[in-house]
Amino acid sequence: MTYDINTIYTKYKQLTKKQRQQLLAALQSQGINIVKIEAYEYADAPGIKHLFFYFAEDSKKAIPYFMLGHIMG
Repeated sequence: MTYDINTIYTKYKQLTKKQRQQLLAALQSQGINIVKIEAYEYADAPGIKHLFFYFAEDSKKAIPYFMLGHIMG
């Protein structure tokens, strides 16, 4: 099943803080060490949306959504 960034971004933004914490816990229980997900939309270009993923191994380095396939593949 494949989702585009707009679908994933919209669904993530609809989650409550508690649901986002549960999502992170579920990912971590599957061995995916994501410690933070950040949804970002550019103010000057509202149609451009990004999700940034922060992994436990380097929690200060953001990995954009479109690069996850290269890292996790």
